Amino acid sequence: MTGRGASGFLLFLLLLAAPAPADASPRVNPEFAAPGPGTPAGVTVASAALIENASAWDGHSISFAGEAVGEAMARGDHAWLHVNDDAYQVRNLGGGRPLAGYNSGQAIWAPVELARRVRLFGDYRNEGDVVRVTGEFHAACREHGGDMDIHATGLEVVREGHAVAQRLHRERLWIGIALLTFAGGLWLMRRRGEHTGRRGGAEGRSLAGERSEADGGPQRQDPAARTGTR
Repeated sequence: MTGRGASGFLLFLLLLAAPAPADASPRVNPEFAAPGPGTPAGVTVASAALIENASAWDGHSISFAGEAVGEAMARGDHAWLHVNDDAYQVRNLGGGRPLAGYNSGQAIWAPVELARRVRLFGDYRNEGDVVRVTGEFHAACREHGGDMDIHATGLEVVREGHAVAQRLHRERLWIGIALLTFAGGLWLMRRRGEHTGRRGGAEGRSLAGERSEADGGPQRQDPAARTGTR
């Protein structure tokens, strides 16, 4: 084999051993929304799509809507907000909504002046303001330790929050009363059993003492009787 042939053969082997070029396009879950060539900036995206197709949405300017929950955590001239877009943003459990899946939402990194627009945050006693956030989505933000977040450039309150009128659950009330009654009955039965046991033990000791005296057993003696005179 000539030198040129050997060089060509070695080059052929190197090409075979070289790894195949990686696909530049991220993997996409077809069950959830993903951006395409014609996707406009500021398109509204749900948290489920952002989580399932995080790499595809990374770096895109999007719009995200949901209920502001918890509290604002100020960090200098910015603040962290948490916005949930799950089923409970319309009516929470305290307001009488039945269980409808798990919580889902996004962390929002917003300038303080935008964060201050949120007046009421959601919790068990309140339904928080529903806000629409626009900004850049980060699948793994380098500025914040690789966490998923949205850097907000705009925030508007689309529906103000309000206090929740707590509804009385009659079924739970009656179940609680029944359990309390049952526990009280068990406690009384235990107390009565302990009292009966103590009473029976005292009576047994008294009868044993009476029988011992009747049989001529050891009896109590007068100390003066044990003292003799010479």
